Amino acid sequence: AAAAWRPQAAPEGGAAEAVEFDWAGETIRHLGTVVHRCIQRLAEDGIAAWDADRIRAGLGYYRRALQRLGVPEADLEWAGRRVAEALENMIDDDRGRWLLGAHREAANEYAVSGVYDGALINIVIDRTFVDDSDTRWIIDYKTSSHEGGASGEFLDREQARYRDQMHTYAALMANLDARPIRLALYFPLLRGWREWGPGE
Repeated sequence: AAAAWRPQAAPEGGAAEAVEFDWAGETIRHLGTVVHRCIQRLAEDGIAAWDADRIRAGLGYYRRALQRLGVPEADLEWAGRRVAEALENMIDDDRGRWLLGAHREAANEYAVSGVYDGALINIVIDRTFVDDSDTRWIIDYKTSSHEGGASGEFLDREQARYRDQMHTYAALMANLDARPIRLALYFPLLRGWREWGPGE
């Protein structure tokens, strides 16, 4: 027999308000996805293969990639330009070029699984490699942006926000690699950088 169904009564005070979807937040999230993909490509191709002209020539690709992820038409132009800005900043920044450069045991979008705090978890590390001092680096790219002054305070807050996540990454990597580990966040839109050790 068909189920008996009654529409739910509206809350007191009138009809229920429609939940407004946060398109701006979704666009920022999708922008980050495309930036991550492109940074992976830069690292795999090698920094010498990319310059500002090549990055700008990819604007059509960035817009199409954003569109496929569901970014509204009205946001495609500025979001595509932000992708290009992030990539240009990275290849024009000494720290960004170092991150993208050739390193031992370098890997991008590196998947790791393991037990942490009694639970089996799966993670993906944006970039990892071993430097000349035999230190294992774990880097997470963040496409956060910050308008106005006090960018140092903003980066400090972001570091605090992602500290636990990065320490989880370090704990899982320590099961695979006994070398010293350094953790870092890199913000291509800001050319921002924060680094620390797992015990700090």
